[in-house]
Amino acid sequence: MRPGPSANDAYVNGLNARRDGKCDLAAEILKPVANLGPGYEGAQFALGDCLTRTAATSASTSFADGLTWLIRAADAGWAEAQGRLAEIYALGPDDMRKPEEAAYWLALYVSNTQKARIGFEPLPADSLKRIADTLMPEQITAGEARARSWTRKAWIPPRMEEPPPGPDGEGGGGPRGRRPPPN
Repeated sequence: MRPGPSANDAYVNGLNARRDGKCDLAAEILKPVANLGPGYEGAQFALGDCLTRTAATSASTSFADGLTWLIRAADAGWAEAQGRLAEIYALGPDDMRKPEEAAYWLALYVSNTQKARIGFEPLPADSLKRIADTLMPEQITAGEARARSWTRKAWIPPRMEEPPPGPDGEGGGGPRGRRPPPN
């Protein structure tokens, strides 16, 4: 999949499937979109959210994959992913509870200016309160201090081995977004 209309259509279809509670279908649709990298953090979040919510256990590959996608989106500044990570690390399965991580992601979520964007899905107020209630004051202070040194890190997908197809569907489209070197 390449960036553009087909990726955008797939993104919308994946979000609709997630909204309708069809996370298996949503994950199937969203994975190629999430793999496009920067600019598709919403797909990365939605994919990670579905995988972590539908995994049989936190030890499953599906849960681990979901956590990876959430971290990619959160590192890139996607507020919903930061909130979901705070929720997992504070309220999730016992083996995933890490108060220091919960405090860090919560601090990033609370201070994230992206929450003003159209389409933002806030954590419910009761979830925010439950997360905060699990944390000690010193953990909150440490999380806020760590969050102050945060910098955006967009995940860049690995370079493709084979060049993507050209406009005619045949090979030779060249590497995405790169011009050939000058002679």
